[in-house]
Amino acid sequence: MKIRDLMQRIEGREVPAVFQDSTIEDVIEKIVRFPHARLVYVTDRDERLMGTITVGSLLRHLFPYHYEGRIHGRGILRYITAQKAKDLMDTHDIHATSDEEVDEVLERMAKSGVKEMAIVDEKGRILADITAVDLLRYYHMEE
Repeated sequence: MKIRDLMQRIEGREVPAVFQDSTIEDVIEKIVRFPHARLVYVTDRDERLMGTITVGSLLRHLFPYHYEGRIHGRGILRYITAQKAKDLMDTHDIHATSDEEVDEVLERMAKSGVKEMAIVDEKGRILADITAVDLLRYYHMEE
């Protein structure tokens, strides 16, 4: 099964995304609006995927004193001075395309430890996001 087939089953679901120049408050609002999401996608003004901000990164930024000793010294300045989404985002390029096989995407998710992944078009624009729960639904339906 291709990712595009899975996308048809989640058609119309909004993707939790903010622009890279969005404020941290905007990021918080988006995470609160999508309580089941573990991350927010960060895009440029053309809606191309630039990175992600996880709930964990946001918590480390907002409450660094609770993470004392768990934030590397080189990263502490980033968390303290962040004002925009681009300041907090992780730029690891983990995404999929609609032409990929579900099993390929699942393998990549497992290797990278992510539970959600953006599906992008040929220009890098976000079309949808696939979650671990979506993949569980796929597995359940295939039995």
